[in-house]
Amino acid sequence: MALKGAPELRRRLKAIKTVFKPVGKEWTDKAAAEARRHLSQSVASGKTLASVKRKNASMTKASIKGRFPVNFIDAGVRAHDITAKKGSVLRFEQGGQAFFRKKVHKRAVPARPFKKATRDAAWREVDLIRDLVELWNRAA
Repeated sequence: MALKGAPELRRRLKAIKTVFKPVGKEWTDKAAAEARRHLSQSVASGKTLASVKRKNASMTKASIKGRFPVNFIDAGVRAHDITAKKGSVLRFEQGGQAFFRKKVHKRAVPARPFKKATRDAAWREVDLIRDLVELWNRAA
């Protein structure tokens, strides 16, 4: 028994496998832009803002990346002490003046969570169903 329309069905099923890559690119670009918007309210460094961008968008996954401090902005930081690892004292400058200390206490910084909200907002903007239907119809 032969299945009528088998080649068309095979083409359509193959097309479905390819839908995630363009959708993933669109999602990561929107999520990165939204993350930069959130970060611009709390970050003075242009390096941190510029580092938030698409890491990859393949057939199986999509992700964005950013500098390590982005994680601290999202999760916050507990109060902690910093001691010298090399040598006996820490040296740092503030206002053009050098300071030497054996230990420095860093205050806690509250969390400003944005990653999950950014991810969800960007996903709501991407129309996966529309792209899936277009690919299905074009493949026939």
